[in-house]
Amino acid sequence: MRNLRLYSILIMLLAVLGSSCGLQRRTIYFKDNKATDTTVLITKIPAYIQSVIAPDDILAIRVSSISDFQEKSPVSIFNDGGIEYTLTPNTGNNGGGGGGGGVNLKGYLVDPDGFIDYPVIGKMKVSGMTLRQIKDMISEKLTSSYVKDPVVEVRILNYKVTVLGEVRYPGVIIAPNHRLNIMEAVAAAGDVQLSGRRDNVLVVRERNGHREFARVDLSSRKAFSNPYFYLKQNDIVYIEASRVERQAAHNDFTRFYLPTITSVLTSLFTIYAILKLSQ
Repeated sequence: MRNLRLYSILIMLLAVLGSSCGLQRRTIYFKDNKATDTTVLITKIPAYIQSVIAPDDILAIRVSSISDFQEKSPVSIFNDGGIEYTLTPNTGNNGGGGGGGGVNLKGYLVDPDGFIDYPVIGKMKVSGMTLRQIKDMISEKLTSSYVKDPVVEVRILNYKVTVLGEVRYPGVIIAPNHRLNIMEAVAAAGDVQLSGRRDNVLVVRERNGHREFARVDLSSRKAFSNPYFYLKQNDIVYIEASRVERQAAHNDFTRFYLPTITSVLTSLFTIYAILKLSQ
């Protein structure tokens, strides 16, 4: 009977150890804030920098005017152009692809030289310009020859960042409002996994023919003042694995053999206890 109690306790310990591995622990951000700190820290928010158009961006351009209410409106020819694109955001329901949730939208692809082909007007250089500058340019061109008092709206259809690494749903995040910070991108990707590092998040950005590699520490409130806190279109955010996780990934014993041995031992002890109880 004493042995049976010993085996039962051992089985319970193994079960607790096995279940504890699956317990969800909380992700800690901004750990430099003390739990007992009741002071209010106020910091200045940096001025928002407008997005600058780059090659491979897809622009949706919509023109409206008082002439829309006329029987023969010239505005429609400017809204019927563009190529239809299917945008598939990361919905977080299938590990990152967001498959099946694509949206078909018409837009103009900025070519490698920074131009788009716009109806009637023809080629226009838009690379390096802000959305406001493009609106003003198109409005000026239309007013001079085609449309009276045009109202031009321009959007970047594929304003996106890519989140990779130790997140729940790696994939592409689309920001319809043309503004996305690194916390929003990580949250949209399902948050950093326990196996990931929050103190050394990598941001890869292409700008002016160069590729930049910057680090952001999400475990500190100083992340808000980091110049790479606000992301730009086509940025890549990479959450690297922790040192323990990297070591485990290269250790065949930890990855394959240890879980198998633990499962076999647990099963054997369980069978032995059942047999002892049945005697």
